Amino acid sequence: MKKRDLKITVAKHSGFCFGVKRAYDLACVNSKKCDVIYVLGKLVHNNDVVRELRKKGIKEIKSLDSKKEGTVIFTAHGVGPNLYKKASERGLKIIDTTCPKVMKAQGLAKNYFKKGYQIIVFGDKNHKEVKSIKEWAGNRATIAGDSDEVKKLKLDPGKKYCLISQTTQNAKEFKKSAAYLKGKLKNFIYFNTICDSTDQRQKEIRQLAKINDVVIIVGGRDSANSKMLFEIAKEINPKSYFIENAKELKPRWLTSAKSAIIGAGASTPEWVIEKVVEKIKDL
Repeated sequence: MKKRDLKITVAKHSGFCFGVKRAYDLACVNSKKCDVIYVLGKLVHNNDVVRELRKKGIKEIKSLDSKKEGTVIFTAHGVGPNLYKKASERGLKIIDTTCPKVMKAQGLAKNYFKKGYQIIVFGDKNHKEVKSIKEWAGNRATIAGDSDEVKKLKLDPGKKYCLISQTTQNAKEFKKSAAYLKGKLKNFIYFNTICDSTDQRQKEIRQLAKINDVVIIVGGRDSANSKMLFEIAKEINPKSYFIENAKELKPRWLTSAKSAIIGAGASTPEWVIEKVVEKIKDL
């Protein structure tokens, strides 16, 4: 296959979103200022980024239990109120890189829980962001992963309900869920807290997956928004592939292709996307 036979397009909405870039920049800047600095879990769900942070001396920890000095970074996904208290009690300095969009969802959960609403979080129950939102709702929020799970919820017509979304969820599924609950409940309110960046990526990949022979989604294995992009692309174009970086690219995927679109999750750095493009050009 001649190089000129394959048209490569990188999706306009790909790579670090505002929240991830802010978190990464804050971590990098403070790594030069702090003698002892930790990050509670992965700053973002991308192993290439994690490796870069390690080089800068930022150590990943699973809990605050054994830490009594230094600085701790709370990740872009957010944490619950108890961790702020725990860090403060231990004398740890806090660098809070929680994405402002996540903070909004947390704030809504907190406020409407106080107003007597049963909070429903539309998202992955195992995701850090969803866990943090639940904690801000007194740890009593109900979690639903998709519109089918929403339809299975046991609803009390006499209660007030508030629906909030994980910021990286499928926008179409959220709208279906909100419409269903609105038809079932008298006292219902919802907030579409899906990030604009997530919505734009999903809309773009839906369009581009139709008109390109191959779709390559680049993102971390644990990245919810990257996996969502892949699932959306795969529904439209069966020749859609999910890779973490250029090393995972398979030449056979592109053998007969005339056009390829590269999409990337919000936690995928620019340098990883560039290496994927370079490898495709070299094939």
